[in-house]
Amino acid sequence: MTTLTIHRGTHEIGGSCVEIRTDKAKILIDLGMPLDYDKHTTEEQTQIRSDAAEWCKGVDALFLSHAHADHYGFLGLLPQDTPIYATEETFAMLALDGILGDDPTEHLEKRPLTSGQSCEVADIKVTAYIIDHSAYGACAFLIECDGKRILYSGDIRLHGVKGVLYKNLPKDVDYLLLEGTNILRAKNNPTERNIENQFVEAFNEAPDALHLVWCSAKNIDRICALFRACIRCGKTLAIDPYIANVLAAVAQLNPKIPTVTTAEQMKVYFPPHLTERLTRRNQPQYIFSLNPKQNKVSYDDFARSPEKYVMLVRPSVLAYLQRIKAHHIRLIKSIWGGYWNEPNTERFRSWVEKHCEDVKDIHSSGHADTKSLQRIVEHIRPQTIIPIHTDSPSSFGKIFSESYILYLYDNRSIEL
Repeated sequence: MTTLTIHRGTHEIGGSCVEIRTDKAKILIDLGMPLDYDKHTTEEQTQIRSDAAEWCKGVDALFLSHAHADHYGFLGLLPQDTPIYATEETFAMLALDGILGDDPTEHLEKRPLTSGQSCEVADIKVTAYIIDHSAYGACAFLIECDGKRILYSGDIRLHGVKGVLYKNLPKDVDYLLLEGTNILRAKNNPTERNIENQFVEAFNEAPDALHLVWCSAKNIDRICALFRACIRCGKTLAIDPYIANVLAAVAQLNPKIPTVTTAEQMKVYFPPHLTERLTRRNQPQYIFSLNPKQNKVSYDDFARSPEKYVMLVRPSVLAYLQRIKAHHIRLIKSIWGGYWNEPNTERFRSWVEKHCEDVKDIHSSGHADTKSLQRIVEHIRPQTIIPIHTDSPSSFGKIFSESYILYLYDNRSIEL
């Protein structure tokens, strides 16, 4: 007998965790922290962690779709030496957490998978498929057991640079666990090429300004689009040492990724707090490998020649930004809009309102829009769709009116 349980995600975006159990094995797919975890009371957080710890008991292996905390945030609860399967790119992203904090996979037995590669955990066979998402190295999983084929989409989109990879996903599966973050959004998302062109337009609109761009340090496709826009506009992209090390790690897997030491129009600025933290927690290589004597950009460089630079920033570098004496500063938000109103960005927002003459939103979701979800279903032709990673599961019935939708609830097991 095979059972499937969605522990979290049937009526919630993020915090995903799926269990598949046979008579011989138990696996988990993702073990995420809820997106609103920090907004819960201490007692509620304790209960959430306690529940996740229960899910981890007796697990034979965990399969991780990608390196976003709403999918890996509770990996620390897994027993010592639990096998964890993910792509090499995902493991590289998680290892970078150890630069500033703790590598969440340090106590686990890492087993990298390439796209199309299968592994077996007792009588469960799992195959990884690289897909497009805003997390580098994201994948979907095909789970085969007891004569059933279950496809877990993970977080997926078609408008990114690797969007065409959805065509490699297996067809005619019995069950498709399909993410529905944007299930109510019919509007097409901009492609990364569209985003690049919008960056160029923004830079050309105010060529003398110092342009700040806030985006995720691990959104590699977005950083590459930004770098290409800088080249087209004759500007230099300035990044902090953490982002510089992220790019250096990814470049070891993909030499086409620009880095501070290989790209002429990419430099590094050194916020004192971040630099001290990196040096204190790690060997000096994380700083000195960037060749700061040659590649450093200073406060004075930004103040004297703001038109030369685009700065990749985030709220944690505010103290550095406060020391830059530039007359014309503009901000581009290339992130999910909800981050702008988080309590921990209040001081950053106040500074932006006072010092930035213009604020733009140039962003594209890491998740598929409605039309893309329909294309995915048309390709896969599943017998049954199970909504996951969505706060509107009822919308699946409207969007996929010709498909059979199986609506589940958190922690309610079904027999396949």
